Amino acid sequence: MIGTWIRMLYLIVSWLFPVAILFQVFLVGLSLFTTQPYWDMHIGFGHSIVLLPALQVLLAYLGKIPSPAKGLTWLSLGLTLIQTEVFAMIRTAVPTLAAFHPVLALVLFALALTIAWRARTVVRASAATQLTPEKHTTSGTLTGTREPGI
Repeated sequence: MIGTWIRMLYLIVSWLFPVAILFQVFLVGLSLFTTQPYWDMHIGFGHSIVLLPALQVLLAYLGKIPSPAKGLTWLSLGLTLIQTEVFAMIRTAVPTLAAFHPVLALVLFALALTIAWRARTVVRASAATQLTPEKHTTSGTLTGTREPGI
């Protein structure tokens, strides 16, 4: 039963990550198209956004998510760390390479959507196989079988 809740939490975090990336892009748009600078907010939120894929990795193992999804989740965490820490460090030293920052954001967004979409399928499949329907016997007692989750 707890595995189901962990997988549901994995699903929720999986959808929060692409939403967080969209919010990051929105903050950049606010900085570019308004007179208010939102760069500090963009930077601060960008460093905290790493917590989402890190939590996804943890939940993937606790929820016994299939290995291909775990691999994508690790990839997401690695790319997010490169995005938030490496590009931030090389911004002034190697601006041409740092210019890939928005490109990697697009890649991360696509990867995050892929993970989130697949997480729906994993959670649905595990919920469907968690318990089989209980059956009444002629003696009036309940019988049921438990099938292993993913």
